[in-house]
Amino acid sequence: MGSCTQKLKKANQENLQRKHMQKTLQVQHSKNQSIQTQESVQEKKKKDKFLQTDQSLNIHNFILIQTCKLSKVYSIVSNNIKDNQVQTQNKSYIENMQIIQNNLTGRIRVMETLKLDEKQTKQYMDNIIANPLSHPNIAQTHEMYQDDETIHIIHDYCSGGRLSTLFVKLGQGISEHIALKILVQMIESLNYLHMKGFNHGHLTQNSFSRTDESENYFIKLTDIKPIYLKPQVTFEQLQFFAPEVIDNDQDYSIARDVWSIGIIFYKLLTGNLPYSSTQSSKLKQEIRKGILQFSDLQFDKVSTRAKELLSKLLSFNPSIRSDLNQIIKSPMYRKLVSQTKQISQQSVNALTNIKPANVIQSLFLQFLVSQFCQNQQNEIYQMFNKYDQNGDAKLNRTEICELLYQQLRSKEQAQKHVDLIFQAIDTDHNGTIDCDEFIRCIVDRQALITTPNLKAIFKILSNGKGSIHKKRFMQCFQVDQKQTDEMFASITKSKRITFKVFSKTMMELV
Repeated sequence: MGSCTQKLKKANQENLQRKHMQKTLQVQHSKNQSIQTQESVQEKKKKDKFLQTDQSLNIHNFILIQTCKLSKVYSIVSNNIKDNQVQTQNKSYIENMQIIQNNLTGRIRVMETLKLDEKQTKQYMDNIIANPLSHPNIAQTHEMYQDDETIHIIHDYCSGGRLSTLFVKLGQGISEHIALKILVQMIESLNYLHMKGFNHGHLTQNSFSRTDESENYFIKLTDIKPIYLKPQVTFEQLQFFAPEVIDNDQDYSIARDVWSIGIIFYKLLTGNLPYSSTQSSKLKQEIRKGILQFSDLQFDKVSTRAKELLSKLLSFNPSIRSDLNQIIKSPMYRKLVSQTKQISQQSVNALTNIKPANVIQSLFLQFLVSQFCQNQQNEIYQMFNKYDQNGDAKLNRTEICELLYQQLRSKEQAQKHVDLIFQAIDTDHNGTIDCDEFIRCIVDRQALITTPNLKAIFKILSNGKGSIHKKRFMQCFQVDQKQTDEMFASITKSKRITFKVFSKTMMELV
């Protein structure tokens, strides 16, 4: 147990050093690129009060390294998860997964249990800690617990089931409207991975799950283990492999993931895979040929737009196969995204009347969002994506102004709010607003920041000890001593945060 704790701490320390270096570079870049503007006395006071430039921090989802017993926080709900969100080919993987419920928040999660003495456990664990994923369409890893022999990793749970459960009858796809909605979410999640320097390489229809059984059709990439640790190839995965991968399954390229998404989209539209072979050798021969046509009877009711997307995703030559970033920036894709619902008046009100949060408030708010706002995150992300006109996963001042103009119908009024909005929510001071910053701004704070919710997450963050000490804070949020000292000083003179201070700090945002 001690050895594992040291490994976790070492991985955390390495991650802190890396984040500190990134922070230094970001601040220097911001200084070099910033344009000096005159601020009114009132705006300057607001900025000084709520935002400290030396606290610049890229705030995203965090993984808590817990030292208490798992049974104090979670209860096992079910040992059977195979029909929900993991691939059934890997039986040992399924046996390691259980559905659990948080005793404090009531949230249902998935627990993955691994043996500490297995060779790949440390590599997998270190990679997750060093590279936490923060995207509404990717299952989040929330916590890690350890005992003498095992490590327990807590992930998002998606109750809607894997994408394969959408097919009621063989040979019958789902409606094109729903298929396109799912495709957009697949593209966005994989493009996020690719932009971070990762790939998946083993995508199938069972890699994605619906967050719930509603008709919103929000999905998440739930098969996240191959991102960090490449598995043995299964027959199902082979069906989604690109032609160039058949003779080199270690070729983990972006083009490989793009092809796999194309095959998933193909099946969503038709209910069938493009290949009929049930033997690996014959299947490989079919895939090598790469002959895919979209002109037979099963495509009669498929629109030209959907066929064009298939052609881009399933181009035989990987060097000309469109990468996802190209697709996202294409006029066809932007038009597709623009058909999502307009931003609501309530959301515009949240933007224009935003109460600025300092860095420590933003950290706590991000944690609240991760614990209680799964569905709301998806809805807000769709709004974010709609107004991200250049597809760079960030909103600049022009895009925020356009977003506000849609409701205010006054460019003068819209521009008036832009500077204050950036002061309030651009916590890393890079001149753009990323998805996490946008979600923290738009989320319904009145419904989120309640006494019961605050009590629940305070107990988690304090490890049930009645206060959040600096050491625990650093461990939870992966920040260094200097950052911690600055953040604590902004809300308390003490070396620990009591619930009274915590509650008062968060209620200021409502």
